[in-house]
Amino acid sequence: MSQLPQGWDSIQLKDLFSFVLGGDWGKDPEYIDEDYKTVFCIRGTEFKRWSKEKGSTSVERKVKNSSAEKRELKPGDILIEISGGGPEQPVGRTVLIDDAALNHNPDYPKVCTNFIRLTRPKDSVDSRYLNYYLQCFYASGEVVNYQGGSNNLRNLKFKEYETIKVPLAPFEEQKRIADKLDSVLAKVEAAQARLDKIPGILKRFRQSVLAAATSGELTKDWREDNDLMSNYEENIDWTVLDGGVAPHYIPSNWTWHHVGNLIEIHNSKRKPLKQADRDKRSGDYPYYGAFGIIDDIDDFLFDGSYLLLAEDGKNLESRQRPISLIANGKFWVNNHAHVIQGKESVTIEYLMHFFNSPTIEIDQFLTGMDQVKLNKSSMIKIPIPLPPYEEQTEVNRRVEELFSNAATVEKQYNAAKARLDKLTQSILAKAFKGQLL
Repeated sequence: MSQLPQGWDSIQLKDLFSFVLGGDWGKDPEYIDEDYKTVFCIRGTEFKRWSKEKGSTSVERKVKNSSAEKRELKPGDILIEISGGGPEQPVGRTVLIDDAALNHNPDYPKVCTNFIRLTRPKDSVDSRYLNYYLQCFYASGEVVNYQGGSNNLRNLKFKEYETIKVPLAPFEEQKRIADKLDSVLAKVEAAQARLDKIPGILKRFRQSVLAAATSGELTKDWREDNDLMSNYEENIDWTVLDGGVAPHYIPSNWTWHHVGNLIEIHNSKRKPLKQADRDKRSGDYPYYGAFGIIDDIDDFLFDGSYLLLAEDGKNLESRQRPISLIANGKFWVNNHAHVIQGKESVTIEYLMHFFNSPTIEIDQFLTGMDQVKLNKSSMIKIPIPLPPYEEQTEVNRRVEELFSNAATVEKQYNAAKARLDKLTQSILAKAFKGQLL
């Protein structure tokens, strides 16, 4: 450790605690036993949104009276996550219990789950100061040296973790540093909150672009400039669009079709993906489907440009429309995606924009309960508004241009977020070198 400021000391973490105890998950809320009482249990799930929610989503449980008495959380307690981490999120996150956290369901004690270790700092240690240091330690990446377990479930080697050295300022200086960090990091957090709105804005922007693209609004001025009809009318051939579908109004020079009239389907060439296939990664071609893109496959079934449309709930989850993308070159596809080519009257790009557009009424074409499915017979019946070919190319050009602008903003957002994340770590690092005050 670098030279500490005068009056500071380097103390092992375990020597800063007056009390350490594992949590208790207890039993279901319906469990009845006079030796058990109702508590609200804080889980690792609550850690991610702690600054905003302060554990308001903690869950009701029943634990033994004696356990609740020993484990009831108090202001100033620090909770340390000891199990549940993974490759993208190491274990070892911490949160500080304060009055705001205890005011949720105030009539009941709060405890933590057994995936969390309850620690109570000594009176000579400011809990905010220590929690900030542990957050700094976590953000530095050093915490991975104190992990064990499998790839998908990491555990904190707590006995080893307790031996880390904490740069400890005199108590009054601890409080001043914690006060300063409260103030400065609140401003950083406010900036982060504003920044975090951008992905949602970009998502709504892209959806509005696709809605305009598939309704005729996006190219309305183009039609007027080219002396084409711009008025909107229902323009529906109900012999084609049966089944109670209620399409939106489209320009007079557009026409409604069934998807099946405009595409060729190549599902017969799909290859179901088995674990053995996933383990044979010896080629250069991507594999599309429920598992995403898998590289290093030593053969291919398709060569060209195709639209891949999600078929089942593994890709449709939490969405009200299919996910579609264009795959070019050589690739494999498993049986979780439809493989589509457009006929001469439709561009593959326009098909992709349509299937990703919020205007498509997909709900009535889905089947299944636990796993939602868009089967072939339903997919081909979906009504699609089709502009003339020349206008399709203009739609595609404008969507690409607008999406490119959105991608630029997204890139700037990611860069700003990375700088803000580094700023937080830089502020914390300065604090524990005595350079913040």
